[in-house]
Amino acid sequence: MNFENAAAFIWKNGRLLERRLFELFFLNGSANRVVDALKAYQNEDGGFGHALEPDVRAPESQPLFIEFGLRTLYEANIKEPELAGQLCKYVENNADLQAGIPTITASSSNYPRAAHWNYPSSDQPSFSRLTGLVGLLNWQGIHNPWLEQAVGICLNDISSSHYEDSHTIITAFCLLESLPQTVEVNKLFAKLSDELFKANYFCLEAPPQSYGLTPLDFAPASDSYCRRIFSDAVIDAHLNVLESEQAQDGGWKIQWEPPSEMARLEWRAYKTLKSLITLKSYNRI
Repeated sequence: MNFENAAAFIWKNGRLLERRLFELFFLNGSANRVVDALKAYQNEDGGFGHALEPDVRAPESQPLFIEFGLRTLYEANIKEPELAGQLCKYVENNADLQAGIPTITASSSNYPRAAHWNYPSSDQPSFSRLTGLVGLLNWQGIHNPWLEQAVGICLNDISSSHYEDSHTIITAFCLLESLPQTVEVNKLFAKLSDELFKANYFCLEAPPQSYGLTPLDFAPASDSYCRRIFSDAVIDAHLNVLESEQAQDGGWKIQWEPPSEMARLEWRAYKTLKSLITLKSYNRI
């Protein structure tokens, strides 16, 4: 793995957000500059728009974008209560605590987006999407009566529902991590861990044989909340694969078809940054 080539790929192709994150993790950069880069995507309704998640090119606020932004803060260990409070108000105004929240709005179809977002269910309420947003908001440490109510409802959903998709399980873990680690929370952690190994789009094997989330998505850092789920051998095998996947141009490739070449480069810069951060955390850099 060549760090200098990977860094050059990010400088050539990354958005300002990814460049600020690279500075934060590798050049003693400022967390405030990461937050400022995120705020550039914020709309007047408090939500994030403007293709923050590169596969949906809509300028309007989308729950998908809010999750992307909140996860960016979470993975960078940045707590920004004022911004999180504004995002929480957007979620409160657009969620139904009985049905959930859509991943993307119907109006996003007016703009280019990746084919995998063209399914009719994408703009239907999703409780698992809401669970992830509630967890990431709660991790920010903000105080909001609606959020407190939502935490209880989402915990009940984790307890009573069988989670079959690794993408929904990874967001549910965020909610558990945001809470005191009580006996009940630990029981839910064990439940989700068991469901993960049988879930769709989870790739325990290294290298993965198809698209899906790997153990490194759940434990991108050596001190990640979900690190204890996986053996050292499993993590080491996936780290070896990750190191080997660097392309000749210095970046890492993606496994899906984005809506444009610009989106492809944005995603690749994002994936390259994430790969470097993970390899650094596990002392591979």
